[in-house]
Amino acid sequence: MAQEVINIGVQADDGTGDTIRGAGIKINSNFTELYEMPFAQSSLGIIQNEISTTQSNADIVFKPSGTGAILFPAIRINDNNIEGTRSNEDLTLRANGSGSLVVDGIGISGTSITAIDSSIVNINENLIVDGTLNSGIPTFGGTVQTGSTLDVDGSTTLSTLTVSGASSFVGPTTVDNLTFNDNIISSSSNADINLTPGGTGVVNVSNLTIDSSINLTDNIIKVTRSNDDFVLSANGTGSVKVSKIDLNEGTVDNTVIGATTPVAGTFSTVSVTDVTADKVNITDNKIKATETDANLVISANSTGNVLINGFTFPNTIAGGQVIRTNGSKVLSTHVFPFVVADTDVQDATATITGNSSAQVIDSFAVGTYRSAKYHIQISDATADRYTLMEANLTHDGTNAYVSTFGAATNGDGDGSTIYDSIDLSADINSGNVRLLGTVNNTNNQVIKLIKRVIKV
Repeated sequence: MAQEVINIGVQADDGTGDTIRGAGIKINSNFTELYEMPFAQSSLGIIQNEISTTQSNADIVFKPSGTGAILFPAIRINDNNIEGTRSNEDLTLRANGSGSLVVDGIGISGTSITAIDSSIVNINENLIVDGTLNSGIPTFGGTVQTGSTLDVDGSTTLSTLTVSGASSFVGPTTVDNLTFNDNIISSSSNADINLTPGGTGVVNVSNLTIDSSINLTDNIIKVTRSNDDFVLSANGTGSVKVSKIDLNEGTVDNTVIGATTPVAGTFSTVSVTDVTADKVNITDNKIKATETDANLVISANSTGNVLINGFTFPNTIAGGQVIRTNGSKVLSTHVFPFVVADTDVQDATATITGNSSAQVIDSFAVGTYRSAKYHIQISDATADRYTLMEANLTHDGTNAYVSTFGAATNGDGDGSTIYDSIDLSADINSGNVRLLGTVNNTNNQVIKLIKRVIKV
């Protein structure tokens, strides 16, 4: 029912308002509706700014209808959730004075979280700490992630610990069967301590002392106790192997070799399967340099000679000289007339076919040689004709020029001269000067020649 309003008229006692009986009916109707409402039957009392119950020990219940919520200026209570209503604002629950904010047995006071009954506070899910975590005796059964420093003062049990930065442990710390105390690492009773790198990794220690008597620093191994011997001892039938020995700066003195007293070492036979000395390797019957593109140098001392398979090599050799033997494996230098700097003597053989175009008999490089003198032997076995002739050939870098003369021939066969059966010519092709020949009959011609070329 809507509210019933009493009409009081325009002016007092002007007779335009409700009658006294009509006004009373409206008042009764309004009070009847008010008392029928749930609020009228409640046990709440409202005095000034205080809301209280009128029944002893009764709860005060705020219960919105449907999807509605209980709203305060910046807080909404929705079902069992307390939410902030203003965007990006914090939700602050704060106790007064030294009091604590208590949530089901957990007390929160300032920056401290405690159990009200002094029991254990359990965090059953992952815990991420971005700042410093200080704890007396924590037990972590799951994953613990720290974005900063983890300080542990008492006994701590961790199922798995992964550390990406520096770690500091004060006092004895036990990890499995290893104990860390200051600069001391010790193991459980009679247990070895093993350092095992993964894959191709190595154990790298800059300065290491073993058994308080052996020290390894850089590339030096030394004893630390005064006047102690340095002993290298193999196990069982094993041997001590050293790739290079340098004792007393390259000198080995007072060393027993195959005897009971110190004497000079004398070896009748040395048998080695594979030896690498500095930059030279000796394997089977091969001696080779081990560095890429390195020369293999065999050098005698002072005026001595190098002997290879009984042949004695000379100590010096001059330009243009060759090495010759005296028949008794002694080699010496000798000046040979044809070993000169600007010319060269070569021979060659070619076959050209009959009734064909010009064919290449010989060639030489344009940039290396300027001219050539040929002695040419031409054989036509089919016609039983043979010729010996000379030819001079030169070039200017673009064109080649040839001249033939002094032919000697047997003139047998088909009646013509062998000289006329082959025409010689010359050209330059692909950087080479070429001596060409054209056969004027059907027979193949075998050409053997000696040439002496002269450099540009």
